[in-house]
Amino acid sequence: MKSRRAAIGVVIVALWAAGLVMMLRRSASRSEEQQLAEVALTVQPATFYYLVELDGKPIGSASSEIDTTTKHLVSEEYIVGEFSSPSGSGSERTSARWRTSLTRGFRFEKTWIEVLRPSRRFSFSATLEDTTLVVESAGQGTAAPPARMTVTPPMFTPALAPVAFMLGGPREIGRTQTMSVFDPISRRVLRPELRIHAESLFTVVDSAARNASGDWIVAHQDTVRAWRLGGAPGSVSAWVDAEGRVVTAELINGLSLTRTAFEIAYRTSQKR
Repeated sequence: MKSRRAAIGVVIVALWAAGLVMMLRRSASRSEEQQLAEVALTVQPATFYYLVELDGKPIGSASSEIDTTTKHLVSEEYIVGEFSSPSGSGSERTSARWRTSLTRGFRFEKTWIEVLRPSRRFSFSATLEDTTLVVESAGQGTAAPPARMTVTPPMFTPALAPVAFMLGGPREIGRTQTMSVFDPISRRVLRPELRIHAESLFTVVDSAARNASGDWIVAHQDTVRAWRLGGAPGSVSAWVDAEGRVVTAELINGLSLTRTAFEIAYRTSQKR
């Protein structure tokens, strides 16, 4: 009986080991397209809100949304506030909306950006045709023909690159991945190497309530584990959660984003 039990035990262990080897081989042989499709299945629709600050002073608000439809994944970023005018003569009320469409397999299709401000309004779009990105501009002084550039797919926007990165591999400090990222400032596709530099726990505001004076104040806070990513275009440093969504970020020229409740984020804009 003991020898029979031992033999059965050996067979079970052998089958388990064989199954593990097959699973590892299957994982290693997955195509890039299959990996992205698996990432897309784990993307959770959600909207987050941010307080925009300049050198520590609140100047505006922002939101970042990812949603799903039958055939597409849609990402939309919106920012509004008092930002420096292009002429350098002070600040002006500025809003920008950035909408991106991807396939359900997490493949970039098209992005569209519109910037509204008193001194100049403009918009531009970028459409990926196989491995060619076509960038078209519209607005004041934008009579140039569409720009075409060859890219190395898959390609992402700055908001979606961390999502693909964090959901596509282990959350280990030191892990790196080179990705194609469309930079809206230069309107070029860059190839930064994203790297996980650190891990920490953050306390974020997730709800607000009115006080006796009618002002919005913090009602509840929660803790979020986040990882610091480096290597983004423009030397942007961001802390992102397990799904690649920004918790806090240091942008260019002293600008920063901090995740908070909707009412807290937009009370700065509503007062202006």
